[in-house]
Amino acid sequence: MKKFIVKKEQLNEYVETKKADKVFYEILGALHENMKNLNENVSLKGANQTVIDNYERKGLITSRVNEMLIKYNIVDEKREII
Repeated sequence: MKKFIVKKEQLNEYVETKKADKVFYEILGALHENMKNLNENVSLKGANQTVIDNYERKGLITSRVNEMLIKYNIVDEKREII
């Protein structure tokens, strides 16, 4: 078994990255569920925007999560669905 010696800053950075990844993949899962389950009468873009707004309201969209959403062309700079 290997032992790794890390500094406190490195550990905090790792934990923050993992939290951001978790929230990002939760958002992707919710968007995928919308695409799978919504019928023709409901706007997919509006439903997906509601998901983003809910996560933003809860305070779960941090700067890292926002960067990942922009990087993968899910939202723009104003956090609106593309």
